[in-house]
Amino acid sequence: MPQKGKKTKKNEGDILKVNSKSKWDFLLRILAVIIAILIWFWVVGFETQVTKKKFVSIQVQVDKQSLIEMESKYGYTIIVDKEVYIDVTLEGKSSDLNKVKPSDIYAYLDLKNVSQAGEISLPIEIKEMDFVKVCDQSQSSTILYIDVKTSKTIPVEAIIVQMVTESNIDIGELKISPDSVVVYGPKGVLDALDHALVNISLGSESINRPTKVTEKFILINENEEEIKNQYVTTREITAITVEIPVTIKKEVPLLANYRYGYYNDKNTNIQIIPEKIEIRGVPEDINSIESIYLKDTIDEKKYESDTAITSSIVLPEGVEILNGEATAQIEIKFIDPATKFVRISTRTNSNFNVIPPQNAEYHIKEDSIRVKMLGPSENLRKINSFAISVSVDLSAYEKGTHSDVPVDVFAISEDAVFCVGEYTVNAEIY
Repeated sequence: MPQKGKKTKKNEGDILKVNSKSKWDFLLRILAVIIAILIWFWVVGFETQVTKKKFVSIQVQVDKQSLIEMESKYGYTIIVDKEVYIDVTLEGKSSDLNKVKPSDIYAYLDLKNVSQAGEISLPIEIKEMDFVKVCDQSQSSTILYIDVKTSKTIPVEAIIVQMVTESNIDIGELKISPDSVVVYGPKGVLDALDHALVNISLGSESINRPTKVTEKFILINENEEEIKNQYVTTREITAITVEIPVTIKKEVPLLANYRYGYYNDKNTNIQIIPEKIEIRGVPEDINSIESIYLKDTIDEKKYESDTAITSSIVLPEGVEILNGEATAQIEIKFIDPATKFVRISTRTNSNFNVIPPQNAEYHIKEDSIRVKMLGPSENLRKINSFAISVSVDLSAYEKGTHSDVPVDVFAISEDAVFCVGEYTVNAEIY
């Protein structure tokens, strides 16, 4: 049994363990205090440190109040409202920079000093913010087109800059559709506009028929110079349709129409003045025309001596005369003309023919008719009543008495001699 008052080995070990634990706890406490102090110094230093931060794609706005003032004072407006974005770098404490959002940055254009139209360079300003400041921006200015926005109607013109045609081909007046365009844009530019121009190039192939093309156009000023301006527009109209009339020329003879066909080279000399005319029209029409007939039909029974007749020239639709008037003169000259009266019996002459009425009898009241024949004197001497044929057509007449029934008279064997004047008979149908 151990003695009282003396330390044993076991007690000594326990005492050493307690002292070691106390020292370790003390050291840990000191270390924790040191770490806390370091963290405090680090936080305080970071939060108060002056640094920079970049914000990208900040949209530049137009100051609305300055825009309203400019519009009311000068009538100006922004011709093209384009979007502008810049990058902005701010400087300040980290704690303050961390509070800034891109929407807090207000970049704007101030129009209060704008007093003239045109392309105006304006500074990009950034509104001041609390606790931070702008130290850099990717773009310091931008250009706006300032003017009165208006419109103007200008005519459209077209010219052919390249075309190959045959010698007998003519190009008519160009047909343009639409023949005017409305142009929109700044007044300063539109005031100088004169017309829109279509340049037509038809290549190297020969053109021989009407052609239609659709082409873009350019804007021309009063000095015949092209205007290129990105702020000018014609909106939905970007091209013009141009019809190119192609016509062909041709010389054709004039001919006369005759009612009975009595005239020939044995009894008459006929001259049409002019003999030929030059006509023009689309190839499809002109190529099918070999001659042109005059309007009036010549009634050979009306004329017994030389005469001249003026008649209109009748042209097909779409065809025109290139030279001269739209009339011609027919000159009729008889060859050795003579006249002779011949009496023809309605009873005994076998050459007196009647086409009878349907289902009825008839009676010609005249015993004979006296006709006048015209022709060269030598040919006329051979003519007697049996060399002349007379025809009366009663097939369309009803029962009753009919006066002035027409009679057709012509020479049978002598084509140089013919009847002049009109003849009738009275007929009774029963």
